[in-house]
Amino acid sequence: MPGPLAGYRVVEIAEGVAGPYTAMSLADAGADVVKIEPPQGDRSRAWSPSIDGGDSPLFQALNRNKRSVLLDWSSDDDLGVARRLLAQADVAVVDKSGLPPELGWERLDAPGLVYCAISGFGPKGPWADRPASEVGAQMASEATSSLGALGEEPVRHGSDIGSVFAANHAIQAICAALFARDDSNPSNPTGGQRVEVSLFGSLIAMRSTLWVALSNPDEWWGFHLDSYVKPPDHGYQCRDLPIYFSLARIRGDAFDSLIDELDMSWVRDHPEYEKLRTDGAGGAGRYAAELAPVWERGFASFDSEQVIEIVERHGGWAFPMHDYERLSRDPQVEAVGAIIDVEQGDGTTMRQIAPPWDFEGTPVSMTMRPAPALGEHQSEVLSEMELLP
Repeated sequence: MPGPLAGYRVVEIAEGVAGPYTAMSLADAGADVVKIEPPQGDRSRAWSPSIDGGDSPLFQALNRNKRSVLLDWSSDDDLGVARRLLAQADVAVVDKSGLPPELGWERLDAPGLVYCAISGFGPKGPWADRPASEVGAQMASEATSSLGALGEEPVRHGSDIGSVFAANHAIQAICAALFARDDSNPSNPTGGQRVEVSLFGSLIAMRSTLWVALSNPDEWWGFHLDSYVKPPDHGYQCRDLPIYFSLARIRGDAFDSLIDELDMSWVRDHPEYEKLRTDGAGGAGRYAAELAPVWERGFASFDSEQVIEIVERHGGWAFPMHDYERLSRDPQVEAVGAIIDVEQGDGTTMRQIAPPWDFEGTPVSMTMRPAPALGEHQSEVLSEMELLP
């Protein structure tokens, strides 16, 4: 059964993470994606580590379900091929860095095209021409201010949150623009339109739930502000591994019963007992950081599964704090199909992250095309689209 975007053609002119992630997600949903690469290939092909001296696993993961062609922007013929590809497409996903002017929205004769341009810092202003930089966007957007230890230099987020947030916003914007085009919106008679998405703007949107809570700067307490005033949260260590937990819904007799089951009767004589009794613990607790050693003393005699069961039975909630190995083995990951084994073109399998959504009526297809090799199928792709000279 075809996916929900079957019948739509996407042309991707992008490298790195944000643009390829956007087009990959559209391909996962059934769209036909043609990726245009420079003669040397997408730069992420060479990112470490490589697989048997070939492309990086990141490139293979971000460019599944796509067909690839190599075009050289110094060639007028190749520019012409790209323009004709875009004229046949429903969607263009372009990385504005290094894009030739001939392929800009204003120069194309493609009135029905949804043209999504992804940049580092947006199309206007003094930073408009700066290249997209994951770390630069994180630093400039204040996204690093909530990471690391208080009083020390900020720390970058370990994953490419700017690029992935931008990709997710781009996917939403593209689908909205396609809906408007296909619904024959009278306010947009040409159908297609340009959509602008930036890493910088996406990170600002991500930070908005925190900034909106800055209603009283002299009292920097509250779940959305804790990262400014609390040390990094490493969880609560049990006998085997750390957990995260919250007692926000536990009061009165339920709290006393919880303390007894955890063999923590000694805590009633602790000088911080009243704080412990009224604090929500976990991320919602005002005094969670200073009370963590008290809880960890109690948890030290129990495995994480025992503590989680006791906390949840008394009306709180608790979760294991996973590293990758534990996460990949967790039954919940298998139940939702978050990590899958994808068969490659050579018959081997590669573990990849599945799309985080699925559709009951038009299921996502995970029958993967192998990541295209440089030049592979180029003639076939162009011939099929009647674009060969």
